[in-house]
Amino acid sequence: MEVKALEKPKFDVDQMISASHASKNFGEIRKRAKIVPQLITDNGTADTILMGYEYYELLYQRLMELEEKEEARILEERIERLEKDPSVAVSWREVRREV
Repeated sequence: MEVKALEKPKFDVDQMISASHASKNFGEIRKRAKIVPQLITDNGTADTILMGYEYYELLYQRLMELEEKEEARILEERIERLEKDPSVAVSWREVRREV
């Protein structure tokens, strides 16, 4: 299952909450975060993002897909390099000795 690219959340004034307000109204903030991520600020500076679990799952799944694609790309690149020039190959014994 391929996940579509997610856009970086943009926070409007209604989503920016001071840490003190968030601590006093956590239940309300938590409910809002299930709809749209909330930005908690500390002394006016972005500090924490509160988001619903479903959104987190989407982010995590997309991250895993991207990491798998990057690993596959690196492996393909290395295989191509070895096919072009087998002399760059390193034996497993040499790799184990270095560790």
